[in-house]
Amino acid sequence: MKADTDYIRRGLKDCGFKAEGIEEYLQYVQNHHTAEQLRLLNAQRKELMNHLHTAQKQVDVVDFMIRSLEERK
Repeated sequence: MKADTDYIRRGLKDCGFKAEGIEEYLQYVQNHHTAEQLRLLNAQRKELMNHLHTAQKQVDVVDFMIRSLEERK
């Protein structure tokens, strides 16, 4: 179980879970609360997607500014 816990902990950390979220998730694993595990994972996915969309909008603005400057040449 220790190896599984380390693997899960590493995966959660890699996808941006904070320490308290990791511990909460591991409690759900230990108690076989799959629905709660899914709830936490889906919430994290939503947060990551929001960050991704924000970053994409920022890249779009930078690209627009680059094109605008290049067209002035």
